[in-house]
Amino acid sequence: MALELSDVAGLIGAVTGIGGLGIAIASLGKAKQANRTAADGVEISRKANQIADAANDLSNRANQESVKSNELAHEANRIALAANQLAQGANELFHQQERRGVESHDVNWDGGWTSPGVYRLLNDGTHTAYQVSVTVTVDEEQVRAECDRVDGGDHLTLDFPRARSQYARERREEEESFQSYAFPRNFHYIEERVYWKTELGAPKEHVSRHNLSSLGDFD
Repeated sequence: MALELSDVAGLIGAVTGIGGLGIAIASLGKAKQANRTAADGVEISRKANQIADAANDLSNRANQESVKSNELAHEANRIALAANQLAQGANELFHQQERRGVESHDVNWDGGWTSPGVYRLLNDGTHTAYQVSVTVTVDEEQVRAECDRVDGGDHLTLDFPRARSQYARERREEEESFQSYAFPRNFHYIEERVYWKTELGAPKEHVSRHNLSSLGDFD
């Protein structure tokens, strides 16, 4: 039985349609596979990002620990340096005290009136007194003086206006009484306090007190 032309065309179309359906089904499968692959890629990328974040966190922590370690190291070095400086200072102080213990120092203070109301404090030793601080008290009158250094043979001069007036008063009384005394009739309290340092810095002091002193004897 002969096939009509239209039947042949229909048959070809059916075959073609079936082939297209197969291609479509295959393409759909490929698309699904591609989607799964893409999803897997996204998941892998997400996990990779998580791993990268964790690595960055660890790196930051490591950097922080490194900074702390450096700070601790600097602090340890600072403490060690301070300890060394203290040790050096202690050694220097020890040697300084040792030198002071055997230091020769000849300073002696001798005080007296050179004129009415003028009191001289003489260093009659052979060495220099440094950072000298002097306080001399005559009865109720007190005079202070300071000097960077007083060499052997040099002196400090202090002025006492009230003692000068008192001396003049006592002299008038003697003249009015027409009497001469080998010893003063009026006695006065004189105190000398001197603080100074030696060349090596050793502190020294001189304290002298006299209850039966005069205000001088000047004609």
